[in-house]
This record gives sequence, structure tokens and C-alpha cells, in this order.
Amino acid sequence: MKLATIALRNIFRNKRRSLLSVTAVAVAALGITLLFALLEGIREDIRHNAWNYETGQVRVRNAEYDRYEYLNPVQYVVPEYLTLTERLETLPEVSAVSPRITIASVSFRGERQISARGIGMDMTAERRYQDDLEGIVAEGRLPEPGSTEAILGNRLARELGVQIGDSVTFLTQTRVRTSNAFTVDVVGIAAFPVAQLDRSTFLLPIERAAHYMRMGDAATELLIKGAGVPTETLATAVAAETADHGLEGMNVTPWSEVSGGYAYLQVANVVYRIIALFFFLLGSTVIVNTTMMTIHERTREIGTLAAMGMRRGELIRLFFTEATYLGIAGSLAGVLLGSAIALPLQHTGIDFSAQMELVDMDLSTMLYPVLNWRSTVLTFFYSLAVAMLASFIPARRAAKLQPVEALRS
Repeated sequence: MKLATIALRNIFRNKRRSLLSVTAVAVAALGITLLFALLEGIREDIRHNAWNYETGQVRVRNAEYDRYEYLNPVQYVVPEYLTLTERLETLPEVSAVSPRITIASVSFRGERQISARGIGMDMTAERRYQDDLEGIVAEGRLPEPGSTEAILGNRLARELGVQIGDSVTFLTQTRVRTSNAFTVDVVGIAAFPVAQLDRSTFLLPIERAAHYMRMGDAATELLIKGAGVPTETLATAVAAETADHGLEGMNVTPWSEVSGGYAYLQVANVVYRIIALFFFLLGSTVIVNTTMMTIHERTREIGTLAAMGMRRGELIRLFFTEATYLGIAGSLAGVLLGSAIALPLQHTGIDFSAQMELVDMDLSTMLYPVLNWRSTVLTFFYSLAVAMLASFIPARRAAKLQPVEALRS
């Protein structure tokens, strides 16, 4: 208790220096709290976009389609998709299945050729698969099942010069390798979260997509979400059911193996942790410097304490206690301030439209940081640990001072 009292007295006696140390720790903790909140938001955003639009949690495709995807091999399909979908939906590991038909197409505006990608969806099943499907509608509405209607990405609609009520014609290559032109009625404008989708994508009922592409009872792919089970467990169950259905040559692929965004996350996790370490190292240098300055200015006091019988271990604990108090104050202030900034951003978001304009990845133009309380608490204790460790070397140096030499200073 005596050491604690002396430590507090020393902290308040040197308010300016103490404030500098607290600020250094607080800035580091603040930066890392926000950085981890942004990383958590990116992680959730990539998962959400990949599962809803690109890969599902698990994806079923013809292996040859995966192999030659860059050639748009529409002849390689998932046959009897309706039957397979019904069987997959009975599995306890599966929460929802979304059959999709992809239409690689072009449209013309004058002499200009505009590439577009249509996605045929079961509009009824898709509402179960995507809880927020209606949320992408910026204007108008979603297409009705079985109709010739479509909803276009906002950027694609602008490129084509169309609006709600207009019709637009696309040219594509069918499953039987013939060309086909089809016309859809624009009933909605979508604000897709991903810039690439907004530039090139339109949604239409899967029944019409199958007709335009001459697909019969086949689909391009099935996207599947699990009922709260690990992705590996879901993939195993889906693969077993697909094999039991008698389908050969199908790839059942977890999203982590095909999503470019997931690969980005693995790199980002390492990079952001290196940045976090760099922040704390900068903060710790301030603590070391201020502690060394404090020891230099308090040399006579240290000598007096040693002459009065304070042992070397007690001197070390004294400076260590001071650093602990400063670390607690700085870490707590930084984490609380970082949380206060991150919490509103969870709802307002950060607009990265300009930065994401040409990025082809499952990352939204509007990012919403997510405050993960586990990482926030870890940030607090990590900040505190760094502050305490930074004081250890100066504290040992103070403890080595000889009382007689210290009193002469």
C-alpha cells in the first residue's frame, strides 16, 4: 500500500510528464481499437457479400465449369437442380439454397458495347436465402417470379441509359452454343453494395433465365448457407447428398477456397497486427523516455529512499507501479474513446466509393466498422502490458543507482 501511495504521489507531482505518457498509450489504444473495428467490419462485409452474391457458404458447380470459367463454359451445368435443391433443403446442416443461372451478355448503346452479367434467381427462394434482399432496391421493385422483368445495378442502368419502365435487350450465348437476344423490362434499380456488381449486374427470374439460356432443368450453380454449422461440416454434408443424388463431376467448394475477399482477409489480419505492434512500440518509446527523464530528475529522491532502507526490488516495483497506473489510465482512455467513435460508425458507415471504384473484390463501397468486444478488451490489456514492460528497463536502471552517488547528484 505504501508503494501505491508513493507511486500516485509521484504521478500527480509530475502532471505534465504523466499526461504525456497517458496520451501516448491512449493514442495507441485508440488507433488499434478503431483499426480492429474496421477489420471486423471488413471481415463481416466480405463474408456477407460473398455468401449472398458470389460463393455462398458452400457452392456446388460442375467441375469443368470451375476449370474453364474464364471461357464462360455455359454447357457445364448442375443438372436437375430443382430436385437437388429440395433434397439439400431437407438436410439439418442447411438453412437455405439459392439456385443461380449466370448469363454473360452484352448490350449496345449506339456503337458502344456494354458488358453485363445477368443472375437468374428463384425470387421466392431468394428471399429466404437473403434476409435483406429488398434492401438492395434503390428504386422500383424486384422482378416477379416467371416474368420478363429485371432489376439493374445503378451504374449499369446509367451506362445503358435506361430507367424504370424502359426495356433493354441483351445478347448472350446459350447452353447449346447458339446466340440469343432477349429483352427485359426494367422494374427496379438496385444499389448493390459491391461496386463491381453495381457496374455490371442485373437480376431476373430464374425461369426466364433458363428459357433465354436454353438450360432446361439445369442451373449454373447452387449457393448454400448453413444452419449455424462450421463451413467444413456443411461442405461434407452437401457433398454426400450430391453424391447420393447420382451427380458426378460436381465441385462442392467452401467459400474460403474461392473467395478473393477471404484471401485478402488472411493477409489483412497479419498486416493489421503488425501495424498494431508498431503503434504500441511508438507509444512505449514515449513511456521509456519519460520514465528515464523522471529517474534522472529524481536521482536524489531515489538515493534518499535507498538510504532509508528501500531495497532494489521495492524501487523496481515503485516505478513499475507508476507505469501500471499510467498504463491503466491511458489504455482505458484510448479504448473508451475508440469505442465512442466506432459505435456511431457502425450505423453511419464510412464511404469508400472513390477508393473501391476499380477494385474487383467482395468489398462494399460503404463499410461499417464492428466493435468486437473481445478484441477491444484484448486491446486494453495489450496496451497495459506494453506500458508496463516499457517501464521495466528504466526501473531496473533506477534500482542500480548507489545511494551515496545518488545523494551527491
